[in-house]
Amino acid sequence: MIVIRNCRLVNALTEGYNGSTADVYVKGNKIAQIQAAGTPYEADEPLTVIDGTGKTLIPGLIEMHAHLYGFIFNYYELQCMPEGKIIFGVVDFANEYLKQGFTMIRDCGSSYNAVATVRNAIEEGIIKGPRLVPCGLIITPTETGNDCFSDLYLEADGPWEMRKAVRTELQKGNDFIKLMVSGAFMNEGAEPGIQVAELDEIEAAVAAARRKNTYVCAHCHGAGSIKDAIRAGVRTIEHGTFLDDEGLQMLKESKDCYLVPTGAVGLYCLDTSNPDITQELYEKSKAAAQIEIDNINRAYRGGLKLGFGSDIDLEALRKHPGYEFIARKEYYNFEDLDILIQATKNSAEIMGYGDELGTVAVGKLADLVLVDGNPDEDIYVMTKPPVHVLKDGEILV
Repeated sequence: MIVIRNCRLVNALTEGYNGSTADVYVKGNKIAQIQAAGTPYEADEPLTVIDGTGKTLIPGLIEMHAHLYGFIFNYYELQCMPEGKIIFGVVDFANEYLKQGFTMIRDCGSSYNAVATVRNAIEEGIIKGPRLVPCGLIITPTETGNDCFSDLYLEADGPWEMRKAVRTELQKGNDFIKLMVSGAFMNEGAEPGIQVAELDEIEAAVAAARRKNTYVCAHCHGAGSIKDAIRAGVRTIEHGTFLDDEGLQMLKESKDCYLVPTGAVGLYCLDTSNPDITQELYEKSKAAAQIEIDNINRAYRGGLKLGFGSDIDLEALRKHPGYEFIARKEYYNFEDLDILIQATKNSAEIMGYGDELGTVAVGKLADLVLVDGNPDEDIYVMTKPPVHVLKDGEILV
């Protein structure tokens, strides 16, 4: 049993307790008790005591848009790597996320079914790591630039091929489906704003996923692709760069479709010190940056429940700890508390884990992060290493 004594709590991320400080008890893999600091508590087993004085306890962070196979930015070099190296790269990347306080990662596309393999090893207790939620290969229509990620894509054209592709990736043991609905910035020669998947193709993918009680997340930059993805019933819109007023209104009216902006990759693609950023990628990113900033801020101020995703490689994560927190503060213009809510409560609810994760509450899984400072008032606290990270009630950092 673990007790985190005299820790500060964030009211917006705490359920069933209204105090500003508390002693939080963890038994097994769940939160057993939250009570006023210093209140006597008779534990029925030995206690491991963590001093939380001057520190804030928050739920485990959730990354909704990662590519854990991408431990380097150069995608051509990645295509030449053997499966074993990719697997170990996934482990390394996942554990870097864990060190930064992320206890759950939704992987939006990796080669060799590597993330599902690592997820299974973690769940079987072979290795330690965060919770992993993989999609396998990204399903995409035949399109310009696909050869940049030939090991990452599964091409499918027309509704029948879409159904087959969805069934294939779920058969491998993946948890959800990722579908390219628009062009991509990183695909050479591609136009990010154009729609590449037809409405009937998106609908076929959504229907096949629902048959297996799961969902489709849709790569969407263009306004038309965003709207057709919403119409088809996807669960999440990734990026949302060219979101227009009609699309924003459709998201507001939808009860089960959410936007996951990815600010960090936008910042990184404008970083001229990165030798892997090609001139084409830089020019595309520069041209779209202010449009994206304006549209995502409009969505945020329009009251959308936003998920938390970054879409960056391992080198960027190590070079810029807490990169997405920085992006949402500096690239976009979000409030500190809202960013923290997006990285925890919102993302847990969007992914369907709100009953188990996302807030500090008795009975929920003990995925917890203890940080030095007040991140709800100063989000830059999240750019520093956490004091402790617990996942399933086990101290892993």
